[in-house]
This record gives sequence, C-alpha cells and structure tokens, in this order.
Amino acid sequence: MDGGSSLPVQQVPHDSLRQGLPALKDDAEVSHPVEAIQGNLGKQAEASRHAMLANLYGSALPARMQIEKQILGRVQRLPGLPSSNVLLESLTGELDDFGVEAYVGNPSAPEGPQADLHSQMEARLQRGSGVSTTRAFF
Repeated sequence: MDGGSSLPVQQVPHDSLRQGLPALKDDAEVSHPVEAIQGNLGKQAEASRHAMLANLYGSALPARMQIEKQILGRVQRLPGLPSSNVLLESLTGELDDFGVEAYVGNPSAPEGPQADLHSQMEARLQRGSGVSTTRAFF
C-alpha cells in the first residue's frame, strides 16, 4: 500500500481542555485558491487604503478612521429591534453595495415570535436568574 494515500493515525491523544474540542472543520483546508483570495480581499484592500491615507495625510487619519469604525460598530438598538448600522455602512462604503439582502431581506433575522423587551434586556445584561429583584410591600 502506498504511504501517501493512507489515512493519518493519531499518535498522541487529543487534549480537549487545552486545545478545545476536536472538529473536522478545523482541519479542513480551503477548497479552492480563489476562495482564499476572496476571503482576504477586503482586509488587504482596507490595509492598502489605510497605508495610502497614512502616506498622504499622516498616520493620524487612518487611526482616527479605525477609532470611528470601532465606535460606530458598537451602536445598537434595543434587543428585538433590528440594528441597521447605517453610519458604519456609510463610513466603510458598504451602502453602495447591492446584495441579496437588499431585496430579499436579512436571512439571519428570526421569523418566530420575539420575546418581550424586558426578558431580552435581562438576557443581555445577564440579570435574569428567575428571582425577582423587586421587593413587594404587601
């Protein structure tokens, strides 16, 4: 039997506490070289844009743009309401992109009934322990 076509044998046991749970998805490689190029295209374009702006206007402008991007990325509505992030999209130029979500809708939006606002805020703040925090005066 050819040594190159045989299945690999695990020599050392997997340490799940230090290395996490084993998964085949972690060991899988990119299926095509173009997929790897497309995955890194946005990061490379942003890095080259920041380098160009740093050469033209100094290093303060790209730093300021990164800070503004971090600030605008944290802005969200109350739980249960969709956050559109229009300011972040206008800063990054994503408003000009017309994707499937623009005319079909957001595929990640839940279709079922939403929980009430108070329970969603308690879940976000990790305060919902099932015990009421208010005192009754009866």
